Amino acid sequence: MLKTILKYTMLLTAVLLWSCEPNTDEFTPANGSADFSKFVAIGDSYTAGYTDGALGRKGQESGFSYILGQQLAYVGSNSYNQPLVQSEGSVGTTDLPAGGKNGYLKLELSEAGIAPVPTVGDMSIFADEIYSPDNQNFGVPGAKVIHLGELPDPSPSYAQLNPFFKRFASSDQATVIGDAMAANPSFVSLWIGGNDVLTYALTGGEDDAITPSAMFDYALSEIAKVAFGSGQQGVIANVPGIDALPYFTTIPYNAFTIDAKTAAVLNSKYEQYNLAAKQMGLAEMVFSEGSNAFVIYDETIPAQLGSRRQATSDDRLLLTAKAEAQSWTATSDPILGNEFVLTTTELDEIRNATNAYNETIKGISKQYGLAHVDLYAIMKELSEKGLVIDGHKYSAAFVSGGAFSLDGIHATGRGSAIIANAFIEAINTTYKANVPLANVNDYDMVEFP
Repeated sequence: MLKTILKYTMLLTAVLLWSCEPNTDEFTPANGSADFSKFVAIGDSYTAGYTDGALGRKGQESGFSYILGQQLAYVGSNSYNQPLVQSEGSVGTTDLPAGGKNGYLKLELSEAGIAPVPTVGDMSIFADEIYSPDNQNFGVPGAKVIHLGELPDPSPSYAQLNPFFKRFASSDQATVIGDAMAANPSFVSLWIGGNDVLTYALTGGEDDAITPSAMFDYALSEIAKVAFGSGQQGVIANVPGIDALPYFTTIPYNAFTIDAKTAAVLNSKYEQYNLAAKQMGLAEMVFSEGSNAFVIYDETIPAQLGSRRQATSDDRLLLTAKAEAQSWTATSDPILGNEFVLTTTELDEIRNATNAYNETIKGISKQYGLAHVDLYAIMKELSEKGLVIDGHKYSAAFVSGGAFSLDGIHATGRGSAIIANAFIEAINTTYKANVPLANVNDYDMVEFP
């Protein structure tokens, strides 16, 4: 009897061990109905690999389009060439601040705590002349949808206007879409539209303008006709809401911390304001020791009240508001200028435009049978709930969330892998393909000192 028990115990153990062995045949890469032999990516700074406030090789080699290109190699893509930065440096803008610090942001410790500071930028990157017919990455930092094609007269060409494009453009008269299609792609990724609202948002609505939805619709339709009208397959992504970006969600509206003396001074200062506001049926301004709502400019408030009010939870303070508030002295008028705040009115304009853009993008995906990536929903989930991937939780928390870089807008390496996997999942669904997902945890997050 004992021998029989031992025999069946050993048999059961063997079966259990066999069942736990990894089955290497479970996943077989397959291209499905798609031709990935020549993959080309078109877009803006995300496609280019911009991160931590600048463009450099680190970001280019961990950007979402690079990761996507690497994964497509498993299913027939022959290469993924990029216009790589030739130096070890990085550069974020042509507007050179004092000290030339327009390179990658990095965290530094100081008496005030830990905060991102820029490194010295390498302006020589803009002098690169690295055009190559083999290039497959046509991501241009700062590009809006109208910038991908011919600009209307009398505007110069975009290669002359944007040094990030000029460095790898085929000529001074080149267009992004023209150079991209000259690469003869079989499969195209197109992610554009973020800057059509973002450049307005980054100035607190004080500079630039939101691209009108009719103009966006026309321009993107023309680009899609060139990119996909000859039968090229591809994937298109929509525009995330700015509410999902740490740049607009990190600074609380009520982070104005003051002592009792300052509160008393402000309450006295706004006595007349409050009398007039009460008569107009508007909110009064009240201050107390501790945390208070910031005072902000708002053009919808009557000039009689100084076009100012206290912020509410419906407003969004830009990341730059922190440094502005920290610069105030005892003699300062503690009010955040328009450039540091997005009011509810401005936010509604941005949200309405984003929703309209995304309807256009969805329509184009259906028109050409493209894979559609709903990055609006993914970024919203990342911001509101977070994502758990392979035992790690990622969120939109600034610095610590793992997904966003130190500029509060662009992705870390891991954030880029999350985005690349969203593209892959959409591609697999649409084209019945079996493109393997990237291992998110293989990539970098924010580096701490």
